[in-house]
Amino acid sequence: MLLDDIKQRLKLDNLEVKDNKYEDILDLYKGNEEFAKLSNNYPVTMENVKRDIEDIPPFTDSARNHFISIYNIQNELVAVLDIIDGYSFQDANNKNAIWIGLLEIDKNRQNIGLGSLIINDLFDVCKNNRKTIVQLGVIKENIKALDFWNKIGFEIFREGSNGEFDLFLMEKSIR
Repeated sequence: MLLDDIKQRLKLDNLEVKDNKYEDILDLYKGNEEFAKLSNNYPVTMENVKRDIEDIPPFTDSARNHFISIYNIQNELVAVLDIIDGYSFQDANNKNAIWIGLLEIDKNRQNIGLGSLIINDLFDVCKNNRKTIVQLGVIKENIKALDFWNKIGFEIFREGSNGEFDLFLMEKSIR
């Protein structure tokens, strides 16, 4: 239901969720070289794409994990969004939470409000689905991402590590 609601909400903004096309996602990833380097995924390969789409975190199941490819009306991939429904840092089975694993915007469409539009649409869907909190982790060195998430209302609630990176754990309450 959550995924269907996201599709419907994005459609109102002339965006469409489509099946994941690995080649399109690879091109989007390659265009964001700075993030690929920060996340130790440089050079970007098809294996990076497969891992992001197909790997299910050990604390959840495939029904709760959604890797979403977002296209514009010209049929161009403009963003990918990876979310886990019913997960928070504190509780892997928090039905009122959403975890954002990844939001990556096409390099040529950054800084025009697209990321904010997508996340605000997600907030609207969360409200309608009785979600009360959205959380995510940001690599500490990723200053651009930290600025973006702060700008749309996320706050750091903890510093941590996922074993590979030092992270700022961030959250936003949904009202």
